[in-house]
Amino acid sequence: MERLKNLKVEDFETDPIVVSPTAPISEVIGALKQSGAYEVFIQDGKKVGALTMREILKASDISNMRTSTLMFYVSKLSPETTVGRAAKLMNDYRVRALPIVENGKIRGAVTTRSLCRALLSAKALRNVRVSKVMAKNPITIDKRDPVSKARRLMIKEGIDHLPVLDSRELCGILLSSHIVFSMFPREGLEKGAFVSKPSSYLHLKVSGLMNPRVLLYEPKEKALTVLRRMIEHGETYSIVKLWHELQGIVTYRDFIVFLAEPEKLDIPAYITGLPDEPFEAELAKIKFMRGAKSLRRSFPEIEEIRATVKARELSGDRHRYEVKVSVRSAEKLYIYSEEGWDLPSIFDAITDKLKKILTKKSNKRSRKSLRKFRPQSPV
Repeated sequence: MERLKNLKVEDFETDPIVVSPTAPISEVIGALKQSGAYEVFIQDGKKVGALTMREILKASDISNMRTSTLMFYVSKLSPETTVGRAAKLMNDYRVRALPIVENGKIRGAVTTRSLCRALLSAKALRNVRVSKVMAKNPITIDKRDPVSKARRLMIKEGIDHLPVLDSRELCGILLSSHIVFSMFPREGLEKGAFVSKPSSYLHLKVSGLMNPRVLLYEPKEKALTVLRRMIEHGETYSIVKLWHELQGIVTYRDFIVFLAEPEKLDIPAYITGLPDEPFEAELAKIKFMRGAKSLRRSFPEIEEIRATVKARELSGDRHRYEVKVSVRSAEKLYIYSEEGWDLPSIFDAITDKLKKILTKKSNKRSRKSLRKFRPQSPV
């Protein structure tokens, strides 16, 4: 894996879609649909902007909008940038592609898909099941719900894939691209022309836009097999299902986390007692460092974070883990522990719980400060 991380992004370069800042959004949507891409890039002087499906989704009325209205600036890569650095930037900023710039001009792009192709040869992932990589308990939507609800969920949660249920049974998948491509009539897209109003897509039912053909695998399937099929079928996701129960969803983002260079914190962060199994240990370390970074960002008063892992029981070749995390600030030491069979999921749960605990403490201090400094009424 380290060899892959140290490769240069120019080895995985793809042709970017570059548009003018003055291009109408309808033209961008047409280009995205024709190419099957998720984003376009914009050369804006020395800066490079990007416009993605999700940004288009956020706009309430794009009928008269130009690209410059919705674009945001992204980090630029040089041809010599390492894969590890690119993967980390993609994870940090939740983007699927970054521009490769040479002599101030966009010359190419590196995408999560092109990096995932490299992962297909990773020996460390050969025996890993997709259940270890997937995101558990994905957000879902009912097929009878309006598309407007799906749009709100995607924007709020920062997601592009919604499994669709019918009486709790999986019946399809709704993507952000399905909604975006429905914003303009087909003839408007083909001509790249403005139309007076977006179509009334938000009033449609989810069943009217979803794709009933879903890429499905069982939890025991090898992760690299799932990834290979995603690439072959041109899909950005796979649903993981056991019998009639939805288990999780896996996207390219869940894979490139293994290529990202390690997180760096400005405070001490330690983890001890990691299991001997290399993949389990690496994934747990990634989850711990990402959780520590998230906590530090939300609560700057944190001075140190420690995690201790213990295997308490054995069941065949499975371990049951107890994880204790301590978070120290100048005022207090917070300790929280969690048990379970899946180590990465334990770290996710602990991060969520600690955020809630620290938020409550922070809110209490704020209320005390307000009471303390509240102006007294004149006598």
